[in-house]
Amino acid sequence: MAISKEELKSAILDYLEKNRRMTLATSENNIPWAATVMFAYDHDTNLYFISNPQTRKAQHLMNNPRVSVAINHYVNKAGSTMGIQLEGRAEMLDKLKNKKELDLYRARHEWADDYLHDHDLYKIVPSKIYYLDDEKFGPQGREELEL
Repeated sequence: MAISKEELKSAILDYLEKNRRMTLATSENNIPWAATVMFAYDHDTNLYFISNPQTRKAQHLMNNPRVSVAINHYVNKAGSTMGIQLEGRAEMLDKLKNKKELDLYRARHEWADDYLHDHDLYKIVPSKIYYLDDEKFGPQGREELEL
């Protein structure tokens, strides 16, 4: 069942609102790594997370900004499949120059200030988002939003 781009973006934003954690995949020298991080988002579907710069994911991002993300923590009912998979690029933001983005993160995670002294703020700009929802799209159903 195909839906309009506007309906799909709205469904994606609704799903992002219901979730706080994502699995972030990075790689360096063809060696992949996946890490669970807390996220915030904006209405352009950009994602934001914080990380200590010494972590493996942060080290990977210094050399390779290409990322993949999976978000699948919220489900409508037992046995249903819902989730988001996306590909995009990550960049480290200057916390002083990107107050609006930092405030988005703080609004979703009240504990964020406890970590900001030694964590950097990152932005993921998706190029493609795949939204899975077998209740809306049938078994194995997903819709793609190209940005």
